[in-house]
Amino acid sequence: MTTHIQRPMTGTTPVNDNDNDNDNDTLETPAVELTATLLIGDFESECSNCHMPTLIHGVDRHTDIPGRKPTPGCGARFVNTASNSPRITPHHLRAERPDLPIRGQDNDS
Repeated sequence: MTTHIQRPMTGTTPVNDNDNDNDNDTLETPAVELTATLLIGDFESECSNCHMPTLIHGVDRHTDIPGRKPTPGCGARFVNTASNSPRITPHHLRAERPDLPIRGQDNDS
């Protein structure tokens, strides 16, 4: 007697239960992209995900921590900007990173 286990479908590829060629079928899990806010401060900026320093310009992801010997960042993709400093205005945030929306103004992140 053969028992077939109903397996869930992955994001784009259904799993074929009738495939007897490979008994080690593995399910593909969809990758979840890590996102973060670029927090711009008075003297340095940081990633909202790992709270480690990051560069303001020329980075779309937190790939390395500046000022530290090869230390990788968390890899989060910056989706918006924000600041906890009262001296950093929305105008300043737009001037620093015009490619990113300001958190709470252009989106609800």
